[in-house]
Order: sequence, then structure tokens, then C-alpha cells
Amino acid sequence: MHKHLALGTLSAAVLVAGLVIAPTAQAQPTGAESCYGSAKSYSKPSGNRWYPNNGSSTLTTTANCSDINIKPKTTTKIAVCFRPSSGGSQCQPSFKTAKAGVWTVVATDVKDGTRFIFDFGSTAANSGVWAG
Repeated sequence: MHKHLALGTLSAAVLVAGLVIAPTAQAQPTGAESCYGSAKSYSKPSGNRWYPNNGSSTLTTTANCSDINIKPKTTTKIAVCFRPSSGGSQCQPSFKTAKAGVWTVVATDVKDGTRFIFDFGSTAANSGVWAG
């Protein structure tokens, strides 16, 4: 009986030790996970290069991302045109290729609350998601 009691005590000690060693910490989302988790859909119809394209609407960056990112459903050329509150537009001087189904950083280190539109460099229809 002494032998069974000792093995039972040893088993309980191993089980308790396993519970003490095994707790899992909840992982915090990385910046990219947090940024992409707040992505918004877009759908640009054919006939215009810009999204949004009504002339008065803009997209606005948030605190979720430090960059402006896009993940189109079809490969496209893309640039960002910033819209300062003072008026006018300041577009990036060159286009980046954003491959279908892949996140592409279009503009880096963009301040929260920055207003902008996408310039697709083509009048073909395009849709996907963006995060900024």
C-alpha cells in the first residue's frame, strides 16, 4: 500500500507541476495583425482612375496603421494622393505594383487622420481591401 500511495503522490505532483508550467499567455496582436484586422473594402468601378472618385470624399488613416496598405483582388498599379485640409492634392510621383491577394504598402509613416485617395493609374474596375 505504501508503494501505491507513493506513486499516487508522485503522479499528482507531476500533474500539478504540469498545470503550473503550462499556463498560456494571451498573445497580443502584432502591428500588422491589428492594422489588417481593421481593413475596409473598396470597389472602384471602371471609367475612373481614383477611389473614392466623387471628388468630395476621401479616405482617412487611423491609429491602427502607420502605413497605407492595399490588397487588391487583381494586380494593379497604385499610388496615393494626399488631400491636405488646406485644399489641393499631393500625389506620389510613382506607382507601385500591388499584386492580387497580397498586402502592399503604398505609403509609409503616415500620420493618423491623414486624408487621401488612391490613384490606380488605370480606368479598369478594381476591388479589394485597404488599411491605413
